[in-house]
Amino acid sequence: MLVFSVLCSGCLKTEDIQLKSIKNVTYQDFKGNSLTLEAVAVIDNPNRMKVKIKDANLDLLLNDKKVGRITQIEQIELLARTEKDYNVQLSVELTDLMSNLPALYRVLMNETANFQLSGSVQVSSFLYKKTFNVDRVSFR
Repeated sequence: MLVFSVLCSGCLKTEDIQLKSIKNVTYQDFKGNSLTLEAVAVIDNPNRMKVKIKDANLDLLLNDKKVGRITQIEQIELLARTEKDYNVQLSVELTDLMSNLPALYRVLMNETANFQLSGSVQVSSFLYKKTFNVDRVSFR
């Protein structure tokens, strides 16, 4: 078993998976303080193995202020050695609404707003598991 582990450790050298951009964001539903969005995420998986996004720990920022937290992301399989568009559905738990009311109002009035995602995403494949940082990916 030890020999197998040592031999495979070289096989599992990985590069960071990158969330390149978010586009085509559409509003789906709003209940209580939870907002459901659909979007296209451009994700680069430079590794030799396909992986699945298992968990996301992401903050939603609006004009550099936290307005919510991604509480659910559907499981997505990222193909090996590809940069690809993936359709994603996100559930966002809104926080600090009162302090961000002016910015949210501008969004509702179709004025420009700068949204960002920041945090981490966990991926896995069989025995492999790794967490990658998402550093302020912007979208509108």
